[in-house]
Amino acid sequence: MATIKDVARRAGVSPSTVSRTLKDNPSISKETKAKVRAAMDELGYVPNSAAQMLATGLTHSLGVVLPPLTDRENISQPFYMEILTAINEEASCNSQVVSIATGATLEELVKQVELMHRQKRADGFIILYSETNDPVKDYLLKEKVPFVVVGAAVDNNDKVTYIDNDNKELGQEAVNYLRTKGHQKIGFVTDDLFGQVGQERYQGYIEATKEFNLETYPELVFSSKVIDSLKENLKSNQLTALIVKDDLIALRFIQWLNNQGIRVPEDYAIISFNNSTFSEIMHPFLTTYDINIKELGKESVLRLLDLLKNPKTKAQKITIPFKLIERESVSMR
Repeated sequence: MATIKDVARRAGVSPSTVSRTLKDNPSISKETKAKVRAAMDELGYVPNSAAQMLATGLTHSLGVVLPPLTDRENISQPFYMEILTAINEEASCNSQVVSIATGATLEELVKQVELMHRQKRADGFIILYSETNDPVKDYLLKEKVPFVVVGAAVDNNDKVTYIDNDNKELGQEAVNYLRTKGHQKIGFVTDDLFGQVGQERYQGYIEATKEFNLETYPELVFSSKVIDSLKENLKSNQLTALIVKDDLIALRFIQWLNNQGIRVPEDYAIISFNNSTFSEIMHPFLTTYDINIKELGKESVLRLLDLLKNPKTKAQKITIPFKLIERESVSMR
């Protein structure tokens, strides 16, 4: 088994330089670090994690906190698998491993996070949801544990780094795009009235419809509990286009419309968000906004690692760009 001395000989540096490279010490140049890491790869050198933890106090593990998985809707969202994959890839590139905290409720989640922190199973955390008065966030702030949030900046903006898209702008852009396709009567479909992301996108919808002198409609809730009122609103408002909160809801909504004998895009144009793996699994393929999930995951890892190295780093709001993916679910009016 290769040792630090073996790596030092192969790289042509001192053992202390290898040790400092393992700690990502800023006194070592990027060129030297690259040379040392190449030697490690050639020799198959694996650092002694226990020794590293004793020396640095770090576990080189990042905790990822999923939202409360209370129903099939959350569990089946492709967003979480895609962002977990992106986080894991970036963590691996930075010699970090990932531990996941899950729970059915926020109370269960905070217990998981407390346990991971007390047992030193994570140096910091990435929270994959954004809630006001979140006990997980409150605990991490109280204990001064580094963390970042992937989601809307809802509170503690001066203390918490948030990474997100501009969801209000997404709503605005969706209205503008449909307007350029000749649609004047545009509605907004959601599965609930309380989610932060959906509400921000709906707020963008409101602002854009007012800006372009279009009629603004209340949110249409797509749920088995209110399906009759949804049918009534669709019929009475004579809408021609619908913005749907995300791809998964959009696909279920299109399937429901098909069962009613309603065609997309002929009767209703549909535009959605996320550009998930589901957007091309049934016809018509979804016109949707790619929110750059890979970049959201990568940026969350890099910002957390920066906080771990520089605890005094100021809280920031990081906005990840998005782009429109045009497919079949929108046509000219």
